[in-house]
Amino acid sequence: MIQLLESFNTMYRPHEAREDTVLFPALRKIISKNEFYSLGEDFEKKEHELFGQDGFESVVEKVADLEKKLGIYDLNQFTPQKL
Repeated sequence: MIQLLESFNTMYRPHEAREDTVLFPALRKIISKNEFYSLGEDFEKKEHELFGQDGFESVVEKVADLEKKLGIYDLNQFTPQKL
């Protein structure tokens, strides 16, 4: 599991950095403010279709409940202490 998560992080970090520094700024330059707003509305509509009226927030709550039941909710137990 550790190796899989490390591999995912190795892949995801540059991907996320590119989105934040290249993709999204370029997108904002090529579409109008209204088109950008419309995309946000479309994404929110899709979110409600997939996750219900409370959308993403309800999924976050469900995940938190599962983490509490599994005893992994408190991230301090996994966070290395400073030396």
